[in-house]
Amino acid sequence: MVVFMSYAMQVVMGFLLMGALFIVLPRTLVSAGRINQVLDLHPSIENPSHAQTADPSVQGQVEFRDVTFRYSKNSEAVVEHVTFKAEAGQTVAFIGSTGSGKSTLVNLLPRFYDVSDGEILVDGVNVQDYDLEDLRNKVG
Repeated sequence: MVVFMSYAMQVVMGFLLMGALFIVLPRTLVSAGRINQVLDLHPSIENPSHAQTADPSVQGQVEFRDVTFRYSKNSEAVVEHVTFKAEAGQTVAFIGSTGSGKSTLVNLLPRFYDVSDGEILVDGVNVQDYDLEDLRNKVG
């Protein structure tokens, strides 16, 4: 009798696991579809056709000239008309409340985003003219 009950429990557990599989499978397929959508996206920021590699003797001077940034064309400006120059070796601090654009300014330098207006220069060269990988290796 004990052996029969043991086998019966194994059969019942098999059916329960199969039922759980039918519940989890649709969720898994939806999640896989979402992952594929992300993997199929093309980057909005690409290397320029005339990409310039950073000179090994880069000094590190950074200049923002009248930089304005919006996350989308129709959204409000997150950063507006920012102009400053940081010399090589100089320490610069961005101070402001939450959401004031401090992290956005830092993310514009390695071109995680492109500026809406104005330009960012590293050693006098616009960051949009640099090879992306080379720029990010130098900035990072």
